[in-house]
Amino acid sequence: MKKIYLLSAVAAFCLASCDDYEDQFNLGNQITDVKNNTPIVLADADYATIAGLTANKDLAAKLDAESGTNAYTEALAKLGSTKYFGNLITADQFLPAYIYNKYKEADLGSTFKVTYNEYVGKSEYIADFNQLKGEYTLTNDDYSEAWEGASSATYLTPKTVSKLAEIIKNSHSDAEVGDIYVVNYAYSDFEPAGGGETPGEKYDKISDVIANTDGGQYSVKGIVCATYKTGFLLKDNTGYILVYKASDVSVGDEVAVSGTTTLYGGLMQFPAKNTELDVKVVTPGKVPNFKNPTAKNLVAADFEAYSTNPYVAYVTYKGNLSITTNSKGYKYYNVTIDGTEKQGSLANVPDGLVDEGLNGKDIVVYGYAIGATGADGKYLNTMVTSVAEASAKAKVVARAANGGANKSAIYRYDGKAWKLYSANDAKVVAAQPSWYDLIGSNTISKHATYLPTLLQREYPFAEDGQKVGVAYRKSSSAMAFVEYTYSVTDGWTESKVYKKETTTFSKTENGYEAQISNYLSSTLCGDEGGFSAFNINIASLNYVWSNTAQYGWKASAFANKTNVASESWLVSSAINMKKGKNPIMIFDEAMNFLGSNNIEDFLSVKVSTNFDGSDVNAAQWESLNITGRTDGQSWTFYTVDPVSLAKYVGNTIHIAFVYKSTDAVAPTYEFKNIVVKEAEE
Repeated sequence: MKKIYLLSAVAAFCLASCDDYEDQFNLGNQITDVKNNTPIVLADADYATIAGLTANKDLAAKLDAESGTNAYTEALAKLGSTKYFGNLITADQFLPAYIYNKYKEADLGSTFKVTYNEYVGKSEYIADFNQLKGEYTLTNDDYSEAWEGASSATYLTPKTVSKLAEIIKNSHSDAEVGDIYVVNYAYSDFEPAGGGETPGEKYDKISDVIANTDGGQYSVKGIVCATYKTGFLLKDNTGYILVYKASDVSVGDEVAVSGTTTLYGGLMQFPAKNTELDVKVVTPGKVPNFKNPTAKNLVAADFEAYSTNPYVAYVTYKGNLSITTNSKGYKYYNVTIDGTEKQGSLANVPDGLVDEGLNGKDIVVYGYAIGATGADGKYLNTMVTSVAEASAKAKVVARAANGGANKSAIYRYDGKAWKLYSANDAKVVAAQPSWYDLIGSNTISKHATYLPTLLQREYPFAEDGQKVGVAYRKSSSAMAFVEYTYSVTDGWTESKVYKKETTTFSKTENGYEAQISNYLSSTLCGDEGGFSAFNINIASLNYVWSNTAQYGWKASAFANKTNVASESWLVSSAINMKKGKNPIMIFDEAMNFLGSNNIEDFLSVKVSTNFDGSDVNAAQWESLNITGRTDGQSWTFYTVDPVSLAKYVGNTIHIAFVYKSTDAVAPTYEFKNIVVKEAEE
């Protein structure tokens, strides 16, 4: 019927103008198929189709040739599995072939609204959990510390839960900034009856006992941390003391000791020579419920320092083992340490604890440092808990069992204190002991099977878009972290690294062209975003620019406590603005240690229309006027005011962040969350 309609129209037009008579026979040119904003929504299978199109393979090969890499071809091959477009395989470049293949008969002027997945990355805070170290379950000793003698309760309450941070600090003395632990503990909303236990025998604090280097008569009570052939190490909430007497005690036992102290190896111990010593097991312990603190890693300098200032601590060190036997059949286990004449000495090693086959091999030692002996404190005496060949896995992962805990929380070390973890982007929780009970397992090996149901149970009134990050026990030896997002249609699903984006494509004489809205969008956190460094002068430095998971791109010329004069450019990949209208750029930046200096002298942002991708000095660059910038005095990120790039419409550009420093001033600069897009009308 459409054809008949067109014939009638042509005839009528002919009657009005006989000069156009011949046009009535050129009907093919009059029949058009113009699509008007026809919607196309990509399904998962369509991404593999796009990757397999010959035109797109040829395009990727062309882009590889221009860049001197195979990055585009490799990224295109992954499109079918990732199912999203990114900074290399962009929608504006690789969708036109798909549209043409789908609508070959569409005429000039046709427009299509294509909805597809665009990479946006993970929530920024998730990078913190790269430092998820494991889990820690409170011990009876920890609960005693929390109650400070006011109760024998083996749980926390509203009165004592605030002690958690200090407990973690005491048990993880060598923690590094950013370390994260899931902390399991028993909790009750009700305070213990009477507020404490019935007073009994009075015991001295170990800290008071070891402070008296003259020795004295004391009674102490604590938990056995480690044992060896001729004694054991005892710990209370205040300190450690060595008990040098073979005793029938086990790790985890609560033991009372009464006797006279003496100084040996630079530390106080029980008993003094020719004095009586009473050892009594108060409460038998269970080894699985005892956990050593995080080991302090000792190197040569630590051995040197220890010889003159000994202390008791759980330690680890590496060295070469030498096993020798004297004329009386006594074995010596000494460990030579690179960089020092001081040695480790494995004291009174229980039979079978150290494999004799390790003699002459490099080993890793875990145990308690219990004093320095020999001339000039040559030997660091160690009450050994484990020894393994250095090439083997020496450290055993902490147990997975919760040991009676009914609550779990996430704590992070900020360099000074342990704090409950929180994030602005999501609610962050640890999988609770009750969750494991519900699924009948101490681990969650397949989080997609269980977490959606558990989260629905935990958050029955979740709002659309709400995010929850969960730290959970993946296996008996490994922790994991995953983020879920709630939607009213799909419920709780694992958060995706992409978002839905819609772009209009128009058919022109040059083929299908995107009416571009975004030219570049990247968090830059663990994602280079297409930027590359070009070093003009970095002196002795290995690099100036580095890409980080938390702070994006970072530039610094401060190394070994010295400011280094430098100049280094960080340049974007090519940005095509030939079809642009009013593009702008926005990013977040932070700078510290600038002092009273002008930021533009140390970090400027430039644009080039003729950079060849190799020589920044050969190109022409124009400086951009950036307002709303960082004050240069802190780590606080500032979002700069939108920067107009309208001047460069019709060109392909590169954007450069130029870092400079002097031997007097070398600030640290960071930027992330860069967006180059068309300004909203």
